[in-house]
Amino acid sequence: MDSKASERSALQEIIDNALLDMRREAGGELDLEHVNLADFCRRTGLSRSKARTIRSHGFRALPHGRTGQKASRTVMSGHEDVADSLLRKGVTNSAVILERLRGDGYVGGLTTVKEYIRAHMDLVPPKAKAPAHAPQGTGMRYSTAPGECFQMDWGFVDVDEGDGTSWRAACFCMVCHHCGTSYAEFFPNARQECLLIGMVHAFMCMGIPDFVLTDNMKSVVTRRDADGRPVWQHDYAAFMECIGFGTRLCRPRHPFTKGKVERLVRYVKENFLAGRTFADFTQLNEEALLWCRRTGAARRGPNGTARPTWCLPTSMPAPAWPICARFPIPRRWTAISARSGG
Repeated sequence: MDSKASERSALQEIIDNALLDMRREAGGELDLEHVNLADFCRRTGLSRSKARTIRSHGFRALPHGRTGQKASRTVMSGHEDVADSLLRKGVTNSAVILERLRGDGYVGGLTTVKEYIRAHMDLVPPKAKAPAHAPQGTGMRYSTAPGECFQMDWGFVDVDEGDGTSWRAACFCMVCHHCGTSYAEFFPNARQECLLIGMVHAFMCMGIPDFVLTDNMKSVVTRRDADGRPVWQHDYAAFMECIGFGTRLCRPRHPFTKGKVERLVRYVKENFLAGRTFADFTQLNEEALLWCRRTGAARRGPNGTARPTWCLPTSMPAPAWPICARFPIPRRWTAISARSGG
């Protein structure tokens, strides 16, 4: 029973009790056509006009005359195409849809958006089922000190253009295991030069950790020796020695070991890229920076203290930081960075 029906039921009970008392006081007989409205209003607390209406309907609490009718225009009117296009792309995050609607001039609230999503779930394409053999994260949780461990990984995303086409991009992500401070940057590919450029930018933004946790990518480790120790790729080994950090590797086929950065990649796909279109890497990283700033402002604590925020620089600053002075970046890496907008 909805709230309106519950209210009508309660009112009908009040009416019936008042009539029963009046009938009992009248000796068991009560003419409903000649009920004393002043006495009836005193017993029920209803206004005179409401009492007349109820009497004209045989003392039945009827629903409002406009019950069940819907307004011809609502705050969502004119914005349905934006919401429907996002739902057809599989975007069901109400915060993401609200952000897109704000850009379209929507003035309503989040609750209206959630109700619209709930009523139009038939537009959302079905999700592919995960394979039955998908690994489950059953390992023990562990904690690290501030700046002790950063997790890093690549994520590959399809970036949509306005004409219906899309292109592939590599998203480099790094996150602090302790506090969740995160960094992401987009590149044309996931080659080693892009990896090291992304790491330099991340260290400039977040600081240098004691060690980085990553998987067994070929740009980091080539193989393991007879004792099971990793044999680092020589350029990466020189990079570690130059910057002054260590690297730890996850077990093969255990992505949940670095679950924070895996979730970060998913967050970029579902909250930043979802429903957006970009012409090139420059626009992609410029809008990512603006989105980063808005996300960081929205994540401030209730007392105004800043929570971990995102950093997506669109250009590498002048080589004034010690990393840039210590680590010579080849020209081909600079070209990759320029093309990626990083």
